[in-house]
Amino acid sequence: MGLLGGKLKIDKVFDTISGGVDKLAFTKEEKAEFNMKVSDKVADFVGSSLSENTGRSKARRTIAYIVVGNFFALLWAVVGLYFYNQESAAFVKDLSIEWNVPTAFIMVLAFFFSAYLLRGTPVKKND
Repeated sequence: MGLLGGKLKIDKVFDTISGGVDKLAFTKEEKAEFNMKVSDKVADFVGSSLSENTGRSKARRTIAYIVVGNFFALLWAVVGLYFYNQESAAFVKDLSIEWNVPTAFIMVLAFFFSAYLLRGTPVKKND
């Protein structure tokens, strides 16, 4: 007996591989049908998530409030501690950097305000 428990049937292996490759290559009709299915699903998703009162939107806002609140609490803690104990201020600053609070703050700003920024920025130059 061989390593695989018997003889390999080359024809069967070839048919299996070619059948898989054939499924990966779409005809124009199959591409159009696939794109129609995908566009319907995308339209349904966009329609259901455009509302700002979905559970997901409320969760994103809550997370954003928490991230922004923590950022400013740590910022004011560093400013306040700086006048009394500079070592403690440095410790709180280093701790906030270690927790990636500034990065999270920038990500929240980018997520919520990048669309507004990009709307005013031309994508291509008008001649």
